[in-house]
Amino acid sequence: MEQIAQKITDISNLNHPYLESLLDEAMNHRAVNHPYLKALASGSFANMPAVMRDFAGQYGFYSSWFPRYLTGVISKMENAEHRSHLLDNLAEESGHLHEEDMEAIRALGIKDEWVQGIPHPQLFKRFQHAIGAETSGKPGIEVEVWRDGFLTLIQNTNKSAANVVGAIGLGTESVVKYIYKYIIEAIEKHTDLTLEQYVFFPLHTEVDDEHGLILLDIARQMIDEGSQSAHEVRKGMLSALNMRACYWEDMMVRAQKIG
Repeated sequence: MEQIAQKITDISNLNHPYLESLLDEAMNHRAVNHPYLKALASGSFANMPAVMRDFAGQYGFYSSWFPRYLTGVISKMENAEHRSHLLDNLAEESGHLHEEDMEAIRALGIKDEWVQGIPHPQLFKRFQHAIGAETSGKPGIEVEVWRDGFLTLIQNTNKSAANVVGAIGLGTESVVKYIYKYIIEAIEKHTDLTLEQYVFFPLHTEVDDEHGLILLDIARQMIDEGSQSAHEVRKGMLSALNMRACYWEDMMVRAQKIG
């Protein structure tokens, strides 16, 4: 965790006050510190095994669409360098990790063969199978609303590149490491899964930190284009965060109904 903390410090050293204020706003948003996440970590629900299975089953319907979200963002990029960086991110989602990424995740106790060459949706499937989640049924309406809304946001022809970078960057990639710390704590405390079985989450605290840095730099460049572009970055960020917060609210209701 020290390595991750150091990278977070590196983000703050971008020396861009407005970008730093956006990152601070994102990290303190309800989507990142929701009572549902805290209850998972503390084991506060009456039937934790069932609630954890429900989380795994439902979140997978959102997570499996991530390559679609990223592809939609790439299609909005007019800058060739920005597009190239995001194509690299897409390749990593397919399981093609660079050596520097592998060095970082080895420090977390993750073995190469657990992740290298394995698409990230398959890693999430590994977690689902290990925890006994339902994967053959239809998604609940809660996650349908979230994933459809997020994809619509990304693909909307009226949305600017700055807006979707705010959504996928500051509103998603830059904060998942904070969200996943609750999930990892819940798994470690309330299941008997091995690191290999839930490797999806610690892998993303590391790899998404790198993605977040790249997207933050792209956002910085867009913010510097002018006040309207800066506004679009923030609007995209808040749109993504608000959608996620609503999803956690719905999942809290589901969890409280599980006896």
